[in-house]
Amino acid sequence: MIKFRAYIKQKMYQFATILVVLPLVLLAFYSSLFDNRNSPQDTIIQEATPSNYYRTSYKKAIKNSRTSAVRLLSLDIASGMVSTFSGTYIKSYGNYFVITVAHGIQGECEFTKIVYDQNVYECKKYIIVDEVLDYAIIQIDEIQNRRAIEIPKQLPHNKEWKGVFTLLNRVVYSGYPNSLGPLTISGKVAGTDGGEFIYLDSYAWHGSSGSGVFNSGGKFIGHIVAVDVGTTEFGVQVLNNIVLVTPSYKINWEKTITEAE
Repeated sequence: MIKFRAYIKQKMYQFATILVVLPLVLLAFYSSLFDNRNSPQDTIIQEATPSNYYRTSYKKAIKNSRTSAVRLLSLDIASGMVSTFSGTYIKSYGNYFVITVAHGIQGECEFTKIVYDQNVYECKKYIIVDEVLDYAIIQIDEIQNRRAIEIPKQLPHNKEWKGVFTLLNRVVYSGYPNSLGPLTISGKVAGTDGGEFIYLDSYAWHGSSGSGVFNSGGKFIGHIVAVDVGTTEFGVQVLNNIVLVTPSYKINWEKTITEAE
């Protein structure tokens, strides 16, 4: 009789345990189903998270690149020509700008627009359009939900440039190739033209021009101006994987102080 009571008591204890644990298991199961049905799609689309495969400094470079990339549209009223290209959102001494390529500028400031997340921002002023070095600085108002690169804080300084030009140093850029994006592209330093340009082993397409390039430490080292084009016995040869970058030390950043409104 005592053994029977002990047996009943044990079974009741096991049954009570099941009653407590089972709802928790079912709750966890249904919660996982709910989470799968309601994934954070908006976050994924707007700002993709860098892979944990990379070390912290390179993840910082990816983030800096991704969160400062913008798209530009420029129209020449006379010819009707429209160009689409990329740029980097920057902040200098309290004012906001976009640095991009000069060859993308088609018309007056009022016909050049900065676009991000389906919002259009106006060009306030062309601070400088340098067709020789192929860069332009455009003053704009603050862009919501974009993180500006701080100038000169986030530029390489002095001896840091030696590391920038180190062969096969890893770099990253984000832009709008073929009007898609922002897309984030990796690459490596392949060489230099006496400090005039940085050559990257990467990829670039129409629309990538103006994209800001960041080194593995997250510093803004320049912007994309072109891919390599040469003439062979078979005609014109385009090397989409040899990318030319104008170094950021060639930019006249003082203009962001003296010419800003």
